[in-house]
Amino acid sequence: MRVFACVLPALLLGHLALGERAFGEYSPTRLFLMGVFARYIEVPMLHLVYLVCIGRLGFLERFFLTRWLIVYPVGYTLGHWGDTGRPIPARELIALLEGLEGPVAVGPCRCRVGHKACDHPLETDIVIRSGTDVWLKAFPAEYRVIEKREAIDIIAGCASLGMFHMVFRHCPVGGAINEYVICNCCTDGCSPYLANRYLGQRIYSLVEGEWRARVEPARCEACGRCVEACPFSARVVVGSHSAVVECYGCGLCETVCEAGASRMVRR
Repeated sequence: MRVFACVLPALLLGHLALGERAFGEYSPTRLFLMGVFARYIEVPMLHLVYLVCIGRLGFLERFFLTRWLIVYPVGYTLGHWGDTGRPIPARELIALLEGLEGPVAVGPCRCRVGHKACDHPLETDIVIRSGTDVWLKAFPAEYRVIEKREAIDIIAGCASLGMFHMVFRHCPVGGAINEYVICNCCTDGCSPYLANRYLGQRIYSLVEGEWRARVEPARCEACGRCVEACPFSARVVVGSHSAVVECYGCGLCETVCEAGASRMVRR
């Protein structure tokens, strides 16, 4: 854990110290730093996050000193300046994917590679934009170039299993977006999701998506399916219909609502 407390700020400072050259998505500096992250840091880091949240290192989060001296500084650095995700409905994600230029590739989910504690599909890590070149070079035996049709099928298949989707950003500093990978996430094995749930949005922040759930009360049957499906505890049933509390924009509620009462609208 102390290694990450040193390495993560060093990577971030590398982006910052080299100015705008580091912010360009395809700049050699940024691609090199992403390669270091992909090859040496990502999987061990995700495994550690999993162990701290629901594994044998949970005591680090429970004790006051370790929480404030180790867990919170690392979590805050990672969530705000390191690597974080933006939830997005499956329909909008497919539209985003169809509009992308350049190749995409797929490989094993980095969270599941790390903790090996989840039985959801493994080959679901869809790298895009600059992430494609970096991860293909870092892991040529694990990642392969695919057609967009196969990527869309992977997304649809994961959605049918009740999984949600996030587009991840690497080092979103200096106004850069740097979205490089599409992750198909689950509530029991996604380390960034678990970090957000256990540490809170203030510490490990996810990016609120561009979409928000809206309920049409006249159609709502108060069945509770949206409450069960929402991974962010953003839905409740109040009286005769459901309500939205704090929506992150994943769109699962719209998918499971048979009455058509829940729909996603732009914020």
